[in-house]
Amino acid sequence: MIDPHASETRRTFADLIEQKYLSLEQSPDALASSEISPSAKQWQGFIATMLLWFGAMALAFSVIFFIAANWQDIGRMTKFALVEIALVMAMVSFVKCKHDNKLKQASLVVSMLLVGALMALFGQTYQTGADPWQLFFNWAIVTTPWVIISRSSVMWVLWLQLLNLSVGLYYQTFGGFLSYNWPLFLFNALALLVWQVSVVKYSFLNKGWAINWLALVSSYFGLWVFSQALFDDRPIQVLIWCGWAGALFYIYRYRTLNVFMLAVWSLSILVAGNALLIKILPDSFDAFSFLILTSVTVAGGTYLTVWLKGLSKVSRL
Repeated sequence: MIDPHASETRRTFADLIEQKYLSLEQSPDALASSEISPSAKQWQGFIATMLLWFGAMALAFSVIFFIAANWQDIGRMTKFALVEIALVMAMVSFVKCKHDNKLKQASLVVSMLLVGALMALFGQTYQTGADPWQLFFNWAIVTTPWVIISRSSVMWVLWLQLLNLSVGLYYQTFGGFLSYNWPLFLFNALALLVWQVSVVKYSFLNKGWAINWLALVSSYFGLWVFSQALFDDRPIQVLIWCGWAGALFYIYRYRTLNVFMLAVWSLSILVAGNALLIKILPDSFDAFSFLILTSVTVAGGTYLTVWLKGLSKVSRL
């Protein structure tokens, strides 16, 4: 695989050249000795991994699309047989490939997708009358043992997205006291908290992309929560979001420095600040108001960019 620290090393070389500790004539030899650029073997491994995942996804979706495209021409039992045979083959691949962790994970992801296809096929064939949220919830419940044994962050993220869909669809169907975005915000914020705490004990969860994804999702729903609470004059809900934003800043600035998380936090603060200005300005759609909003956005964005750039240099020390 490509060295995940390659970009950091390149920046270090750039700093050395700027400070004249390393001349331009010496840089090619220094770059070659540091092995920053991936070798042919590393490229081969990276491409093989990508082809494995793309091929696995293509096989899973090809079964689903084949049945959907030939729905009227394929008998009921044939549809079930196709999905079940593909599911059994994916599980056999998982059992046989004991020493290939990547292939085991890909096999589990394919089997997880096929379980959902089988459940959807059953509901569509026999018209069970179940609500849409039940499909995704039952899908998550049935595949929970596989997610646990997989020790794969990919499986856990997929599992969380299934629960996200089930929570969202449930709230759309039955409603509740709070707005639609509140349960999704609380669920994803809790998932981010549990994931971050679990990283200490379970190293396979320590994947930057997974944590960053949870931060993005929770921040997205958090902004909707803040905006709705702000314009509906619900100060307690606004304070709850402020508390969450403060906790996010404290954890990823002082407890464990994470520039990406702080970038997400900065964007959230910038959007929240604009929403607050729109709320307090007497006329939010006249020329003067647009001038203020534009000035605040440019000034705030510039300041936060410079601040994040400085933190990025600190994180490399």
